[in-house]
Amino acid sequence: MKNNAVETDELTDMTQGAVLPLIMWFALPLFIGNIFQQLYTTADCFVVGRFLGKESLAAIGSTSQLVLTVVNFFNGFSTGAQVLISQCFGSKNILNLRKSVHTALVSSFLISIFMTGVGLFTSPMILHLIGVPDEVFAEADAYLKIYFSGIVFLIFYNMGSGILRALGDSTRPLCFLIFSSLVNIILDLFFVVKLELGVEGVAWATVISEAVSTIPVLCSLIFTRQVYKLSIKELKIDPSLFSKMMKIGLPGAISSSITAFANTFMQKYVYIFGASCMAGWSVFSRFDQLVHLPMRSISFAATTFIAQNYGAGQKDRINKGIKVSFIVSVLMIFVLSVLLFIFSKPLTRLFISDIESVEYGNLFMKRAAPFYIFCVTCMLHSQILRGLGDSIIPTVLSFSGFVVLRQTILFIGTKISSSFWVVSTAYPVIWIFTAVAMSIYFKIFMKKNTML
Repeated sequence: MKNNAVETDELTDMTQGAVLPLIMWFALPLFIGNIFQQLYTTADCFVVGRFLGKESLAAIGSTSQLVLTVVNFFNGFSTGAQVLISQCFGSKNILNLRKSVHTALVSSFLISIFMTGVGLFTSPMILHLIGVPDEVFAEADAYLKIYFSGIVFLIFYNMGSGILRALGDSTRPLCFLIFSSLVNIILDLFFVVKLELGVEGVAWATVISEAVSTIPVLCSLIFTRQVYKLSIKELKIDPSLFSKMMKIGLPGAISSSITAFANTFMQKYVYIFGASCMAGWSVFSRFDQLVHLPMRSISFAATTFIAQNYGAGQKDRINKGIKVSFIVSVLMIFVLSVLLFIFSKPLTRLFISDIESVEYGNLFMKRAAPFYIFCVTCMLHSQILRGLGDSIIPTVLSFSGFVVLRQTILFIGTKISSSFWVVSTAYPVIWIFTAVAMSIYFKIFMKKNTML
């Protein structure tokens, strides 16, 4: 293996070629993969809502933001590794690329073990803290504990897939995820309908499915002939590279996980309106996450594109990549927002038949739909800046808007009025303020950076 060249037979060098096709073809498998990943929670929601009732659906819904807290943390951390590996790939630094891959995997394992212990120990306290009602508490606690027991599979899949995507391969992670998603759906039906295991069956289906997706990802790293080949002898943490990964990834990991965790306290305001509102919120959360999929896909494609070209010193391609990413994202989100607004009620009915729950889900969707354009602006700016190596200020801005300002508005607004309108509007309206702040900082950063 040569140390001054990168074998690219299976990889995508994004430092050359037409910008739009590169970003779109890289983002497409990410988007499809995100859809199938969303099937994990959507299938859970559908099976529970149809076969176990609104109380069980409310229990699953009460854990959704806690689960998202964990997922967001690992995604943020893997982004740090992904950016560093992409930059090494762009600059053809093979030695640091290999060290980065092994450092990322070892640190992922250690973090997953720590998070498993913390999750199993603290889940009952957290559920009490966010005010989960007694009638759904036992099911919510059982679901969380089983979910936390399988975190090691979640993080290894995310990190392994992140390594492949950093090197331009977004197709194989998609194939692995499609297979595991189908396994999840089959197990959901088998455990709940056939074995009557209830909410616990749904949780076990999720854990087993995540394990299924992890095995082929690790095999891809172990049995490849590419420069990123996983070697047991090299499995150690390089302090310098780990520090760089943490500098890039940790701020985003903390911010996105705290944002998701803070949203669990929004659920506390939702609980005031009863189990029907909780069930409606649970259904809305699934579609809210669904709309976020194209945002994340284009944003993560932009991160890899920007990072590779930043490593290669390609100024013009960076600027073209930024423009293409924004045009594609805005068009996609506009179409999805319109569809969600128009079909909000029939979409909610797909998951639950209770009339009151359907109405709550419908209202949540209609309130959020007009604001998604601001959300994608926040996400794109943030991910592009991370691709350029700046993650601290975007993290501060996201945290200030999505956590501090949102919780402040909810707290003050509900003191003034206990109206459902206040609660349902406080969630999406924050995207406006955060988007404005992020846009201003982005322009300042681009002007100050001499390379850009």
